[in-house]
Amino acid sequence: MVSRLFLRSSTATGISFTTFQLIGTFIQNQFRKFQLDIMESAMISLVIPTSESSTSFSRNMEEMAKYYFNIGGKLFRPTVSLLMARACNQAFYFIFCSISRKVLKILQNMPTVELGRETVTLNQYRIALISEMIHTASLVHDDVIDKADMRRGKPTVNALWGNKMAVLVGDFILARATQVLCSIGRSNVISVMSTIIEDLVRGEFMQMIGNDELDAAKRFDKYMAANYSKTASLFANSCKSVAILADVQESISLAAFNYGRSLGLAFQLVDDLLDFISTPDTAGKQTAADLKSGIATAPILFAAEEYPQLNLFISRQFSEQNDVNQAREIVGNSYGLQKTRKLAQNYAYDAIKAINEFPNNDGIRDYLVQLALNQIERKS
Repeated sequence: MVSRLFLRSSTATGISFTTFQLIGTFIQNQFRKFQLDIMESAMISLVIPTSESSTSFSRNMEEMAKYYFNIGGKLFRPTVSLLMARACNQAFYFIFCSISRKVLKILQNMPTVELGRETVTLNQYRIALISEMIHTASLVHDDVIDKADMRRGKPTVNALWGNKMAVLVGDFILARATQVLCSIGRSNVISVMSTIIEDLVRGEFMQMIGNDELDAAKRFDKYMAANYSKTASLFANSCKSVAILADVQESISLAAFNYGRSLGLAFQLVDDLLDFISTPDTAGKQTAADLKSGIATAPILFAAEEYPQLNLFISRQFSEQNDVNQAREIVGNSYGLQKTRKLAQNYAYDAIKAINEFPNNDGIRDYLVQLALNQIERKS
């Protein structure tokens, strides 16, 4: 129903899927250029060696730190941040320009804001960059924890250089992200973005703690809380930060946060679903990784409602021989996958509702809506 309504409204306003693709391509191309500039700046201290040994360190650290950036991802998180930045900037202009034409003239003369197609400030671009850097660092660390050897169809940092070096590379990227964050110079934004890293650590700890003392409802609540900390917090707080930098009303900042939170939860639920139905080739990484790490995700937790024998597997964290294979087979015979996709759909619709009052100049709100809808049928 929501999808059909959206398609009708898109056609009515002249916003086609081609337009969506163009907007996405434009933002990703701009971000890639910006990302390369910042990464080059981040490496300046490494390419000014003081000795032969530091020359080797500089070369190796630069190669490892840039590795995931160079093999490329979908840049989904920075794309969301940049689109939300444009939407919030338009909301700011809409509110104040409706009050006074003089305000419009003032805004048009502001050197830090462009009122044309790409209405995003430098600091908002920085938030987008930081979101990708934090995400990349978390991937490096996750691959060490999960003992993964493939990411995006390529060998992981730990597979190429070992676990110790991979941990250091992840720490290095986080340190550089912190430096970029400090350059923004807004204490409230720094505080909001800093919670992302804290949440990442909290979420990882939550996943490592066993579920054997929890009932089914509390177990699922814990799972969703971990999903927020590990995934949705980055979306939510990045969206909130670009909203703060747009100087919009608190209600709009909250709406931006809620959009990011709901989108992030939908994204993670679909990721957990794909872990059961994808192949390593389509996923670009090993599948059943969570089960092999002893982690019960939504498909398992939903399936356990129909097949209580899964509770034993969950309590022992799938540690015995054939636990993983048997659990996957049981999930395939249950409604676990369907219920997971339905829950992801609900969160996608929550994201759409959060931005319902945003202006839709240049179809930006429509594109944010489409990003949410895309999560429902995402294949990779």
